[in-house]
Amino acid sequence: DLTYSAYHNKHLFQWIGAAGITKDITFHCFRHTYATLQLFSGTDIYTVSKMLGHRDLKTTQVYTKIVDEAKREAADKIKLDL
Repeated sequence: DLTYSAYHNKHLFQWIGAAGITKDITFHCFRHTYATLQLFSGTDIYTVSKMLGHRDLKTTQVYTKIVDEAKREAADKIKLDL
């Protein structure tokens, strides 16, 4: 139930600092990670789009490029000697 606001960002930075993370992480980073993990886990893009509150499916399609690239890299690891 987190929503984007300066108030929540303050707590976010406190949680990140308490975890010993020094990288600059924003609320948007969490949304991006959440969407990517959902797609990697097999959740369909329409559902992910609705969970993120996107009005247009094209907005969510940005995340599928990351998943597609990872799948390509995994498939390219297999070499067949024919």
